[in-house]
Amino acid sequence: MTTTIVHPNIENLQQFSDSFDIEKLLQSNGVLPWLLVNGWKYDDESCLIANIIDESTSLDEVWDSKEFDFNALLDESKEKLNQIMREKLYSQAD
Repeated sequence: MTTTIVHPNIENLQQFSDSFDIEKLLQSNGVLPWLLVNGWKYDDESCLIANIIDESTSLDEVWDSKEFDFNALLDESKEKLNQIMREKLYSQAD
């Protein structure tokens, strides 16, 4: 299985324009824009996942979270989430 991760930009977030200020969201360092453009719905679960990732200091800390059962996600979602975190960390290093 190949997973392609889309980087957040105005065009990719346009479908969510009624939900929030896209310009402001793109200026954040958070993972929520990454989740949204890569298929997560804009709901409490995706916001919780984004908060956990943003507040964690390592990938292990994310997966071991007591706030959300990441192991309950489908394998495809786990792989996509793993890749989003890697892509996001890589893009911040530039």
